[in-house]
Amino acid sequence: MCHGRPGVGKTRSAREFSSFPDLGEYAALRPIAALLGEKVARCRAVFYTVSVSNTPKTIDAVLGLNLIKLGYARLTVAGGSQDEITHDAARIACPLVIVDEADRLTIKSLEHLRDMADRHGFGLILMGMPGLEKRLARYAQLYSRIGFVHEFKPLTETEMRLLLATHAGDFGISFDPAQLDAVEAQAAVIRITRGNFRLMERLFAQMRRIMTLNRVEEVTADIVQAARDCLVIGPGN
Repeated sequence: MCHGRPGVGKTRSAREFSSFPDLGEYAALRPIAALLGEKVARCRAVFYTVSVSNTPKTIDAVLGLNLIKLGYARLTVAGGSQDEITHDAARIACPLVIVDEADRLTIKSLEHLRDMADRHGFGLILMGMPGLEKRLARYAQLYSRIGFVHEFKPLTETEMRLLLATHAGDFGISFDPAQLDAVEAQAAVIRITRGNFRLMERLFAQMRRIMTLNRVEEVTADIVQAARDCLVIGPGN
């Protein structure tokens, strides 16, 4: 089980780790395209986002179908053909499922996921907001199966400085360590975002917009503050 505040990178980390490909156009027992085959070979897990209105039926319609599709695709890539691949073999060919927005799951949906994990034999990671672990503690059959709980924490100041140095350029922004204004601007970004990755992206987008409108290339603390004033930032950020 993984939990953390909004914006700390839970979903992005899970998507990056799982490398789950889009299987919308793939049909089981049909030849698999070379590009999709490469993506399937890199895939580590099925990534599933819980819908706001969820039932065991909707979970089967999306997650259950993706499990079967990925199973057939994995076995096809591994064996080189679709020959002799059975439905039962495809059902258990996926080793891991990552469920995002697990806070939305109803009691019946949680029980259904537990039953699917037991029947299909896959590992299950539930991801959600802080408090998810306390909610699941009320369901002994599910909680007794949880191996560990991991908390996604905001980035530290050191991590933020490294991120700003390596990825600020993706937004057309640079912090020159030799310029006092840039150093002050970097400190302002760290103070405002407090290690929240999503908030940092939103702040950078506003900073770039303000710099473009004012035809400014050098970032300053005033630009950071002006960008911050354009955003709605809750007390938890």
